[in-house]
Formats: sequence, structure tokens, C-alpha cells
Amino acid sequence: MPKCVKNWKKIIPNSLTISRVIATFIITILFFTNIENKFIWIYGFFIFASLTDFLDGFLARKWKVESMFGRVFDSLFDKIFVLVMFMLLISYNIVHPLVFIALLFRELFVDGIKNYMLAHNKPIAPLMTGKLKMVFQVLMLNFMILFLIFPDISVLYNSVIISTGFALFFSFYSGFLYTKNFFRYLKS
Repeated sequence: MPKCVKNWKKIIPNSLTISRVIATFIITILFFTNIENKFIWIYGFFIFASLTDFLDGFLARKWKVESMFGRVFDSLFDKIFVLVMFMLLISYNIVHPLVFIALLFRELFVDGIKNYMLAHNKPIAPLMTGKLKMVFQVLMLNFMILFLIFPDISVLYNSVIISTGFALFFSFYSGFLYTKNFFRYLKS
């Protein structure tokens, strides 16, 4: 494989990871503007950011160019993306604010566990339940933004409620598994 192609394959996944945090910044700015159809613009950037979350890791694994940058910053930028979206949407009262607080607490707690383990040279591999948590959080946020665009479509609100239930379930179930593994490590 030519060297220039291999270099591009190394750059693209990390560029996608970085573009997610840039899209999050743009979304934040859009929330505080009064431009026409702002929620459509927000939705477009939200979809873009969501796709980068899938593509960066997928391409890195497929092309065998996984990097330490990707391992660390993919997870960090996922959390920034989701938590910023929670904070921006909380004032719209689509779901109870305690949902966001519960999800925020889980993210910070599990991140603390992961950082503790990393500091002890025991990095924790992502769990499938954690990946499902992210999928349902993104679905929940997706339906919330769509509900802001189309507030009269009741199926969107129902979709928010259902995806929120799954997001909470997988958030706390995966959090439980991370905590269980953490205490197992402390006992050994």
C-alpha cells in the first residue's frame, strides 16, 4: 500500500473524532441564535456528529490504524457531545431534568472508574452495554430535537420517552457492570 494512502488512513478516523467536538461547538452556538429553522440546522450537525461517533472507530478498526489518541479522545468527545446536548435541551422540558442529572452522574462516575483503572495501568475495555447506552442516548437526543422541529407529532414524544427509558436502563446497567469490575479489581 502506498505510504500516502496509509497516512490518510491514519488521519481520517482521528479527524472524524475531532470534527465531533467541532460540531458540538457549532450546535451550542446555534442553540443561542435566533436564526430561522435553527433546530433543522442543529439536527443536521447532530446527525453529522452522531455519524462521526460510529465512523471514527469503525474506520480505525477496519484499516488497522487504531491510535492512543482515538482510544482516549473518542470516549472523551462522546461524553462532551452527549453531556452538552443534555445541558442544551434541559430547558425545553421534554423530559424531566432528573433524567439528565442521572445520566450526567453516571457518565462522571464511570469515567472516574475508567480513569482510576487507567492510572493503575489497567485500562477497561468498553462494554457492549456501554455501547448500547450511547446508541440509546443518541436516539433519545435525536427524537428530542425532532420533537422541537415537529412538536405536533405525538409519536416523536412517545419515541423520546421509550428511548429515554432504554438510555437510562443501559446507562445504569453498564454502570453497574463497570462498578462490579472495579470492586473486583480492588479486592484482587
